[in-house]
Amino acid sequence: MSSKQQQPKQRTFLTNAQKLQLKQFWSEHPDLQLLAVVDWVRERFGVSVGRATLYRIYHAPVEAFTGNAQQKKGRRVKFPELERDILAFYEENRRANESSGAALSDDALLRVAAEVRARHGIPETELKLSNGWLHRFKERHALSVALQAAGEETASAQAVTDNADATQTVSESGDSGKPKRKPRATRRRINGSVTNARVDNVDINGVFDCTETEVAAEADGGRAVEASAAIQETLVASSDVTVTPLGASLRPVTDSAPAVIRPLTYLSAISVDTVMSVGFVRWKLNSGMAHTKHFSVDNDGVAVLTNAMIQLNVELQHSALSTDRPPVIFKVWAGVELLSQCESSVRSKGDQALSVLQLECTLPAQTVIRVEYHGSGVVHGGSRLVLRLLNE
Repeated sequence: MSSKQQQPKQRTFLTNAQKLQLKQFWSEHPDLQLLAVVDWVRERFGVSVGRATLYRIYHAPVEAFTGNAQQKKGRRVKFPELERDILAFYEENRRANESSGAALSDDALLRVAAEVRARHGIPETELKLSNGWLHRFKERHALSVALQAAGEETASAQAVTDNADATQTVSESGDSGKPKRKPRATRRRINGSVTNARVDNVDINGVFDCTETEVAAEADGGRAVEASAAIQETLVASSDVTVTPLGASLRPVTDSAPAVIRPLTYLSAISVDTVMSVGFVRWKLNSGMAHTKHFSVDNDGVAVLTNAMIQLNVELQHSALSTDRPPVIFKVWAGVELLSQCESSVRSKGDQALSVLQLECTLPAQTVIRVEYHGSGVVHGGSRLVLRLLNE
């Protein structure tokens, strides 16, 4: 046996951001030999990678590296369908509350994950939904989730302080002949900031403009915000609401209890093709969860099959509005009853614009919801309609 034992070769990896830089460099210098690229990687990133690794990066599409910029390896998850459903919930929640800036907390997302795990019949012994799992899940999908609500953080900080004070009191009441310990300093906790939102042009009759919600949130390092009262009101049942603009209930949340996460039931539909004014948008099913007993897509409408309180989100991508534009961009009908209408777009770029409407309403069974376009030009394919069940 040789006196010098061969050391195992240390594996090195490039992050997604570095791989994108490498592909950009390769596109600018397509005639370089592979060894020259190896030298460039060593000088640029300080690591040595094999030619086989470079070959795989060269032939991989750019989309493969556009996720988490710091991720190095694309590991396979044990339950991909479960992660897909949790990610779908996150994306729908983010899209539904994009204008208000409200975000899910870690605890809320973990509760949703537990709900989805039960739906898939996965035992807890097979998948433990810990904070470590949540951290890895967010890293895999490059997600950002809010911290605890300020009220929860304050209660936690108070509990820590009370425990420290009780420990100090017991220590001081002991035998005076025994040496006393130096009392520990109380732990300090920092409360998360609170979202302050303002909604413009809300009509008390239930018809409102879809102007963008202005959100002012304090950004300090890793601190974020807990879901605002808007999410709480969409998740907690309310029997006396008929039609309520979603943004009208946004208020700062300081000491309220955390939102109760109902079993997730939603339907997401996208528009099939372009629609000219005046006409009804045609829809097809895009995604959903546990919705078959409650919602169905019916060509130019989406049917509510049971008596239910719902949250409705409509996002229409359409032609940019002309100077002599009509007063109404689109209307939302429940059968022959007008639920609400959108009168202004939230975003316009070039020849395209985006108009958004969000509302809550209680509807009887077999109600068909239709979206009627009145704006200039056409509605583009890829517009979205999302129905979420709040209460039956």
